Amino acid sequence: MANTDPCDPRPSDSEYRSTRRTADGPTLTLTPFHVAGIAFLFVGFALALYQGLQAFELVPQVSWITWTHIHFVTIGAFTQLLFGTLPQLTARKLEQPGPSATAIKAVFLGLNGAVLLTWYGRAFGEPLWFDIGLGTIWLLTGWLFAVVLLMVRRSDSGRARDLTIGFYLLSPFVYLIGLTFAFGLYSHGWDVPGGWYGLREAHVHANAWGFLGLAAIGTLYDLFLRLVDAELYSDRLKRYSFPLFALGIVPLVVGPVLGMGKTVTAIGLVLYAAGYVLYIYTLAQTYRAGTPSGTALSVLVAQLWILGPASFAPFILFGMPLGIPDPWIETGALHFLFIGWALPIALAGSLLVACTLEWPHGTARGDGGDSRVDGLVPAKRLPSAVGPKSVLAWNLAVLAVGIGFFYQDQSWSALLHGSGFTVLLSLWGYYLLKIVEQRWSVRTQTSSTRV
Repeated sequence: MANTDPCDPRPSDSEYRSTRRTADGPTLTLTPFHVAGIAFLFVGFALALYQGLQAFELVPQVSWITWTHIHFVTIGAFTQLLFGTLPQLTARKLEQPGPSATAIKAVFLGLNGAVLLTWYGRAFGEPLWFDIGLGTIWLLTGWLFAVVLLMVRRSDSGRARDLTIGFYLLSPFVYLIGLTFAFGLYSHGWDVPGGWYGLREAHVHANAWGFLGLAAIGTLYDLFLRLVDAELYSDRLKRYSFPLFALGIVPLVVGPVLGMGKTVTAIGLVLYAAGYVLYIYTLAQTYRAGTPSGTALSVLVAQLWILGPASFAPFILFGMPLGIPDPWIETGALHFLFIGWALPIALAGSLLVACTLEWPHGTARGDGGDSRVDGLVPAKRLPSAVGPKSVLAWNLAVLAVGIGFFYQDQSWSALLHGSGFTVLLSLWGYYLLKIVEQRWSVRTQTSSTRV
C-alpha cells in the first residue's frame, strides 16, 4: 500500500524511480540557517499584516515597516536559506567537504546579529550601528563566495565547469556589489552620476536579480526536475541561458549608478530577460513532462513575477509617460518581485526543509558524513501546502495588490488592496501552519522510529 504522508520517507514499489533520482541529487541537512529562515517568514507575515492594517489607518503609522518587511523576507528569510543551502549543494555537486559545524555556527550567529544591527540602525536612525551590521553581512557574504570558490579550486575541472556552480559563484559576488551600494544609500552620501535613486536601483538589481535571482535559478535548474520527477527538458537551453544572465546582470547593476539607463541598463535588461525566457521555458516544459504538484506549480508560476519590474523598465528608461508617478510604479514593481516571486520560492523551500528527516547528529555540515540525510527533496511524494486553486488565488491577489499600488489615487484601489491582502495573508498564514505541521509530523516519525 502506498504511503499517504507527504513527509514519510518510505517509498512505495511504484516510487523507486523517484527514490533513485533523489538519491543521485543533493544530500542536504537541516542547519540553523534553515530554522531562522522559517522564523523570519513568520515575522514577515506579522509585518505584512500590520502593513495591511496600516494602509487602512486601523493601526498607528510606523515609518520603518515597509523597509523592514521587504528586508526581512529577503535578507531575513531568503538569505538565511541560501547561506544554509548553497555550501551543501556545491559540496554535493563537486564531491568536496563543506564548511565545518563550527564555521556554520559562527557565521549563523554573525549573520543574524548583523541583521539585527542593520535593522536597528536603519529603523532608529543610528548610522554607526547600520554600518557595523552591513559591514558584517558584507564580510560573511565574502565568506560564502570564498567557500564556493575554494571548493571549485579543489575539484576536478569537469565538475567545476557545471553551469550551476557558475550561478553559485556569480550570485554572492554580485551580492557583495549590492551590499556595497547600500552604504551610500543611508549612512553615507555618495556622489555618483546616477544620483541617490540610481544607487538604490543598482542596489535592488544586484540583490534581487543578482544574488537571490541567480542563486534561485541555479538551484531550480537542478532541483525543479525532482519536484516533478522528470528529467530537465534541455541542457542546451541551460547552457545558452547562463552567459545571458552573466552578461546581463553587470550592466543592470552598473548602468543606474552611471546614470546610463537608456544604453547600459537597457542592454543588461535585454540580455537578462532573454536568459530568463529560456529558463522559464525550460522549467515549464520540464513541468509538463513530469508529475504535477501544488508546490511545483506555485514555484513555476512565481517565476513570471520576476519579470514584472522588467515590463515597466522600458517606459522608465526611455521616459515614456504612463500617467503613474514613478514612486508608485517602483512600489508595485517591488511588490511583484518580492511577494510574487521571492516569497513563494522561500515558502516552498521552507516546506521541503520541514520534511528533513532529522537534525544531523554532531554536525551541521554538508561534507559527506554519515549523519547527513536526504531530506529537502523527499524520496517519495512531495509535500504540497497549496493546490491549483490556491496558486491561482495567490497570483490574482498579487496582481490586485500591485494594481492597487499603481492607482493609489483612485477610490477603488482600497478594494483591491483590501481583498488582495486578505487572500495573501490567509494563504501565507496557512502555508506557515502547514510547514509547522509537517515538521511536527517528521519529528514524531523520527522519535517513533528510534524507539
